[in-house]
Amino acid sequence: MMSCILRISGEDFDVDDFIFQSKVSPFTIYHKGSPKFKTKPDGKKNKNSGCHIKVSDAEFTEFNKQVADAIKYLQEHWEELHHINITQGIDYATLDFGVRYDPDKFVQSKYFPKELVKLSSELGIDIEISIYQPSE
Repeated sequence: MMSCILRISGEDFDVDDFIFQSKVSPFTIYHKGSPKFKTKPDGKKNKNSGCHIKVSDAEFTEFNKQVADAIKYLQEHWEELHHINITQGIDYATLDFGVRYDPDKFVQSKYFPKELVKLSSELGIDIEISIYQPSE
């Protein structure tokens, strides 16, 4: 399970060159025009090229651990990720935190420390929260 993922994509993004230049290690790579789903080769095609990089494998209920893992990841991979700012064709670079929806709470909020916001901003990375309904 991966709860925090860095997603990088773009319509004119040369993902293979980016991986070669930056030395990042994505767990998913896709190319514009290739099938969205390997099981449906004649189905929808990708509109962008991109990659997904694991930042944290903390549980969806461990948001604070995800944040700590993300800060550590961005610090340790600063040089590799700095390529986001200098690579042409990147339309989106997003740090996506997956969290579990808690139906017992009226208000649910998540806090991002300034250290994470600063690192993300300097690297040209947006921050997103994806909220998942718990499965029974």
